[in-house]
Amino acid sequence: MYIFDKIEEQNKAAMLSCIKAVTKEYPKGAHILDSEEGRLLMGVIETGSVQMVSEDFWGNRSLLGVLGSGDLIGETFACTLETNDMITFQAVSDCRILLMDYSRVLHTCDMACGFHHRLIENMVKIIAKKNMELLKKLNVISKLHLREKILTYLSQRAADAGNDTFTLPLGRTKMAEYLCTNRSALTRELSKMAEEGLISYDKNTFTLLVRSDR
Repeated sequence: MYIFDKIEEQNKAAMLSCIKAVTKEYPKGAHILDSEEGRLLMGVIETGSVQMVSEDFWGNRSLLGVLGSGDLIGETFACTLETNDMITFQAVSDCRILLMDYSRVLHTCDMACGFHHRLIENMVKIIAKKNMELLKKLNVISKLHLREKILTYLSQRAADAGNDTFTLPLGRTKMAEYLCTNRSALTRELSKMAEEGLISYDKNTFTLLVRSDR
């Protein structure tokens, strides 16, 4: 799902002008929507990828997700007009972001163009999809033990791939942040799980196994 699905190019150009959308480029490592003005905006990732990170008072980081081309960022805070003190959006690579005023997106102009209604419908579907991903994350980190977290996360990825063998989008460090643990503990537990015949893996490609003693 892309926010401009089923909107023709000529209508898209007119709509972007109506909502005063602007394109901005960010280098790798840059923070996005990290300002008072930014809380009124939402963005569509045109190129590159962006990570959502939560960081507490002591600097402990938790990776909430990595977003790519077509994904939305900042819409939750723009909608509620809340100051974002919880989530950081950081460019994983050089990015190009289409920035839009959320209030202009949400409220149709006097012309009440049909394509504007389509834009709102697409946005709601994307937000719902993102909420589903956050529910998956909650399901993972709610487990008490690291092995349970790993198995839940890997099971989700296998289900998404429709195959017991799949490639994760995260390296070990980012995977550890996502699971709210450290890389050393994650590496040790993955090694134990492989020795016990629960999984096999080569770098980021994993296979879920059924143990013969079950």
